Amino acid sequence: MGDLFRKIVSGFCSHENIKIKGANNGPLKKLTFAVKDIIDVAGSVTGAGNIKFFEEGSPALKNAEIVQMLLDAGADLEGKTITEEFAYGLIGENFHYGTPRNGAAPERIPGGSSSGSASVVSNGQVDFALGTDTGGSVRVPASFCGIYGLRPSHGRVPINGVMPLAPSLDTCGWFARTPELMKLVGEVALDWKQPGVGTGLYLARDTFSVLDEESKSALAAAIDSLAKLVGPPEEIDVGVIPGMQELGDWAKVMQVVRGSEAAASRLDWIKEFNPDMGPGFRERFESGGLYSQDEITEAVNKREIIKTYLDKLLSDNIIMVVPAAPTPAPPVSSQEKVYDNLRNKNELYNCIAPLGQLPQISLPMGNVKGLPIGLGVIGRYGSDELLLEIANELNNIEP
Repeated sequence: MGDLFRKIVSGFCSHENIKIKGANNGPLKKLTFAVKDIIDVAGSVTGAGNIKFFEEGSPALKNAEIVQMLLDAGADLEGKTITEEFAYGLIGENFHYGTPRNGAAPERIPGGSSSGSASVVSNGQVDFALGTDTGGSVRVPASFCGIYGLRPSHGRVPINGVMPLAPSLDTCGWFARTPELMKLVGEVALDWKQPGVGTGLYLARDTFSVLDEESKSALAAAIDSLAKLVGPPEEIDVGVIPGMQELGDWAKVMQVVRGSEAAASRLDWIKEFNPDMGPGFRERFESGGLYSQDEITEAVNKREIIKTYLDKLLSDNIIMVVPAAPTPAPPVSSQEKVYDNLRNKNELYNCIAPLGQLPQISLPMGNVKGLPIGLGVIGRYGSDELLLEIANELNNIEP
């Protein structure tokens, strides 16, 4: 099946055809959605992007809680979407099923691991779609495909019935083409609270140093618009804190926390069933299983330092801007070193929100030679409503 690896395909899963009508009434009536194939749908096997896992699996007995919430709100489920294997990827290419089409740039990768969900939204096949984000898997595809995407505060969207990768980092978010629809879904998916008002703006200078000059320039106007809402940005180097002198130190913490938790979630199954897997996927799980308990304990302790620091930094509804992705989307079938460079750069700053368990929205407000690139906005824990409100307000500001 690996011959399909880089063939551009529909973002919907080809191995199942699932459609479920939503409730007769509700705030999402007449809207359609799709869900990433690590999210349970009653009567369907959760395939997780791997043929062997699909073949060995049993149909889910009930819908994931978030799926049921959306159906009860009137939305119609149009199907499941391709994911990179076990949601452990960033590129969007699936070894077994192909590469979902990027609606903004058809010959470019859609980004992963929620590639199929970003694809079906960017191509207008559904109104919105659920994805998951552990290390960037909503934020990066949103940026590459020129759509909105939210990684919510950890735990604010229920993940019952969502297959775990790294539980202390995992979140279930969503994509849409408009900020109005992002907010409408949020009013259902979140235990909605009245949003506060943004009181200040940090520009994380060290995260933007990862970008080339064209990408920095492409996001400058978006930052200027944001400043009109919350005030002029104060530049900071967010990675410089006691015990950690740069974002590379944060990335190492992320690698250990995510890798060890991912191994605990899935490595035993991989060893037992020895599935056919795409390049690098088995190795990621195996390498996560090699961390010593001392390494894990050190990473967890450093993560607590980071979380405490971010909670204080972003208190009182201060927000912080970072890139949503380190580059515009590379072409499908790029050399592996291009993808490795993308992964390494992403790790340097898209670890911030997961380590802090914070919400981050990706805003499609930049363009580099016709290719979209998003602006990331991070808020304090629980400020998801504020980020969705900001996205709507920015849409009404004259450039």
